[in-house]
Amino acid sequence: MKQITLKLYSFNELDKEAKGKALTTHRDLNVNFDWWDDEFEDFIELCSYMGIAVIKDKIKFRGFYSQGDASGFSAKVDIPKLITAIENQSWKDYAPMQEFLFTSPGIDRRVLPLLAKDVLPNEPQIISRHRQFGVVVDLGVYVINENGRQHDNVFEELDKLEEWLRKIAETLNRYLYTTLEKQYEFLCSDTAIKESILNQEYLFTSDGRSANYLEQLTKKKKN
Repeated sequence: MKQITLKLYSFNELDKEAKGKALTTHRDLNVNFDWWDDEFEDFIELCSYMGIAVIKDKIKFRGFYSQGDASGFSAKVDIPKLITAIENQSWKDYAPMQEFLFTSPGIDRRVLPLLAKDVLPNEPQIISRHRQFGVVVDLGVYVINENGRQHDNVFEELDKLEEWLRKIAETLNRYLYTTLEKQYEFLCSDTAIKESILNQEYLFTSDGRSANYLEQLTKKKKN
């Protein structure tokens, strides 16, 4: 039988080189679980102030430093509420510092009352692309009829409205991806990793190698 004695150190007891090795070894410490969940919830709440009901299990992303990395989400949209929210910047009730350069839709104003009164039957949606990232939109407008009168001439205006909604959806999707990327970068930063190491009281050998498992082995033998 051989007996080996090792001195173990807390992070703050390591020298500069060993600290660097410890940080590199634990670079994924804060992202080896569903770290994005809070960001999803924050995005859902922000969008709710604009009349956009995001479906959580339809949010997806891939990131962050490869070609093709992006995000997508699906949601149901209340067009009248969205227009009012843009005019009042209602999302600032939730995120006061957040700026979005949204504008009101440049369409014939006579179309908007038809939407508000549900004269134009519609189910506007933002849809995450099925086989790739990004979003598309669909106003879901079908037969347009009011008191036996069909409003064929509004389709051009609805095309404009759909294009307006598409730009908003793409802006929000870029915002979603950016917030996820920033959070990921922070969680992988030296500052965040060091904080987690200290909070979890990790131990190391003198050269910065993780040694928690060694301490756990000695505890098992004692028990």
